[in-house]
Amino acid sequence: MYTATNFCRLCLNKKIKVGLKLENMPLGEKYSKVKSIAKNSFRFPLNLGWCEKCRNVQTMEIISPKLLWSDFTYLSSQTKAIVDHFKILSGNIIKRFKVKKNHLIIDIGSNDGTFLRFFKDKKCRVIGVDPAKNVARIAKKNGINTITEFFNLKIAKKISKKNKKAKIITCFNTFAHAPNMREIIKGIKEILADDGIFIFECQYLGDIYKKKILGTIFHEHMYHHSVTSLDNFFRTFSLDLFDVKKVNIQKGSIIGFVCKKNKKTISKSVKNLLKLERLSGDIELKKLADLKIFINLQKRKASQILKPYKGKIIGAFGSARSGPTLAFNYGLNKKFSVFFDDHPLKVGKYSYFDGLEVLPTKQISNINPSILIILAYLHSKKIVKKNIKYLKNGGKFLSVYPKVSLITFKNYKKFI
Repeated sequence: MYTATNFCRLCLNKKIKVGLKLENMPLGEKYSKVKSIAKNSFRFPLNLGWCEKCRNVQTMEIISPKLLWSDFTYLSSQTKAIVDHFKILSGNIIKRFKVKKNHLIIDIGSNDGTFLRFFKDKKCRVIGVDPAKNVARIAKKNGINTITEFFNLKIAKKISKKNKKAKIITCFNTFAHAPNMREIIKGIKEILADDGIFIFECQYLGDIYKKKILGTIFHEHMYHHSVTSLDNFFRTFSLDLFDVKKVNIQKGSIIGFVCKKNKKTISKSVKNLLKLERLSGDIELKKLADLKIFINLQKRKASQILKPYKGKIIGAFGSARSGPTLAFNYGLNKKFSVFFDDHPLKVGKYSYFDGLEVLPTKQISNINPSILIILAYLHSKKIVKKNIKYLKNGGKFLSVYPKVSLITFKNYKKFI
């Protein structure tokens, strides 16, 4: 079901140290129609390792890809902010890099084709590559040419035989998801035109530390990238990370721009972030230890807040992938007696929280839990705004991001 690595998967260095050990957890996107299966979900180890050579931070455990990506429930189109982000970004890419009609655009980890749709609307040729069969089917129904495979050098060669080289290759929200990053970069070099640009987006390690974004650490995220580790990695393959932009997607991410060696001038933003990471210590092992101290503090705080609610109805709100990380590491997973979410692929199914059924949020008023713990941390403010009536009637929310805090009708305005 999984294998544990003991080396750096980016630079192959064997001197890698485990800097953060988290609680064993189930996979965040796995729900079942059978209660007993969900209740007995396997819990996987989750440890973060640090490479002293290239400063890569990686998840040491590799889950079987077939298990990880089958029946995947995340859809790019389900979040308006993501759709709007892709629309603006595609327009900027087309303008900045002079993308023209019939240029080939390839998206790795293309999901339901939301991003590629904006390029197709401009008459570009588009190809998506995504291993999740259910979301790839949605993309195909939407007219996006999609290869239902894991991207690698073999797939790249197949694409290259049938098409001209790609003007733009993108990898958004999935650039941290594959254990075989070296194979992926070889494939990208295979199909990238000499003047082509590879553009990726990923959660930024510096923001994980600064903003304490624990919810982004889960088994699908195999790496937590810094500009330093990425710069070292791309140089190994004669590629240049020539520009980096910080964005607030997922509370803190970077968009990186990569070209073949010496094709572009390295921007000030790359040089500045390299310097900042060195001076702040964000590329050192100690930062992982500091994160563990923070986790333990929040766990104690959550326990204190929930003491008065012992024996009462405590609900989990939000079936996001971050759920297990936050719940298991803050000691919340055994406290839930009800679970709410409106995701159409999850409602009515049973969860890894002791087999609790996922109920639609319209049932909150009927069940009237004493407190709801928000696990979908990216949507905390939206959740509170939609449930002010619940607060007015005496209900409470427990927010777990950025710090554990109690939200009531008296103080909710400060939160939102």
